[in-house]
Amino acid sequence: MTTRRAVLAMGAGLCTGAFAPAELRIASAKRDLWRNAGGAKLRGAVFVQRRVYPELDGPEFLGPGPFGQPVTDAALESLAGANANLASWSGPGLFSETEPFALDPAVEDHVADWLDRCRAHGLYTTLCLRSGPGRSAFAFHPGETWYPAQLYDDSLWRDAEKQAAWAEMVAETLRRFGGHPAFAGIKVIDEPNGADIGADGVWPGFARRIKAACVGLDHDTPLIFSPDRWGRAERAAELRAAIGPEPVLAVHDYSPWAYTHQGPGERVRFVPARDIAQIQAEGDVAVMEFGVVRRAPDIEDYLSARIAAFERAGANWAVFRWSSGWAPYEAKEGAMAIDENIPAQLLLRRAFARNTVRPG
Repeated sequence: MTTRRAVLAMGAGLCTGAFAPAELRIASAKRDLWRNAGGAKLRGAVFVQRRVYPELDGPEFLGPGPFGQPVTDAALESLAGANANLASWSGPGLFSETEPFALDPAVEDHVADWLDRCRAHGLYTTLCLRSGPGRSAFAFHPGETWYPAQLYDDSLWRDAEKQAAWAEMVAETLRRFGGHPAFAGIKVIDEPNGADIGADGVWPGFARRIKAACVGLDHDTPLIFSPDRWGRAERAAELRAAIGPEPVLAVHDYSPWAYTHQGPGERVRFVPARDIAQIQAEGDVAVMEFGVVRRAPDIEDYLSARIAAFERAGANWAVFRWSSGWAPYEAKEGAMAIDENIPAQLLLRRAFARNTVRPG
């Protein structure tokens, strides 16, 4: 097996020149879509969904359920019409969060429908497993009080049985959907965070067990692993040492945080800095989330700098996030729906125009 050392420096260089559209084609193998050699091949945006809890969410905020907020066909058409070829989906895994960790037919149907819809719009998709055995969607909101405390669950990181069930969930997802032409890769767990909740050192061994559970399954649909601490580049080397060079390594980049997540009324300016984050590891690297609140100043400079760094590394990338088209949700939670910033959308359109592949 041949490998290369992937170095991704998220630095200050700005994109220059126009993005010229290229002739579209169908990729011959899914794993080839992720090779850094030859340049980035997938460029798009993120959509996030979770289970709907009517007693918490009410009848409109996340839609009628069982998963929300709804992503409309108009939203997918808007992304595809902007020349993107990737809709990265972050949502519930196929198994229940509580024992007996059974296959949830509603999630299975939802994922099958999502894959078909993406293919119909000419979009590849990655399935990023956000919740499942021992992990609820509220594990992404530790210490917050807007939801009932009993909905919080991060026990996955301290329970070997739940980790085994999660690994089997990843394998089952490949068994059921690996052959779908729009399914470009499976992100085995979205933003692992064991190190942040007192389970530091658990993820590398857990990641090896997930990889082992998938041996002999669909090898054309790649496994995608993110480092601990919510996908931070600083933990990439230890993860790569655990899983080997072949799986894709996917990082999330929200630096500098004071700029990307500034609050209403703040005017934090973007100051380009060199080598904000750097990965030095064997194998291929992608950036599956980066983004900024759409009201931030200097947003075009920020996007240009980030995209230029990803393109230099040959890394696929997905911006967080694209509007879902569900108005009740976007009215309250649309701060990072970057396509609603027209200059940002125009810049992304030019960058997306480099895409040359679509699902067959």
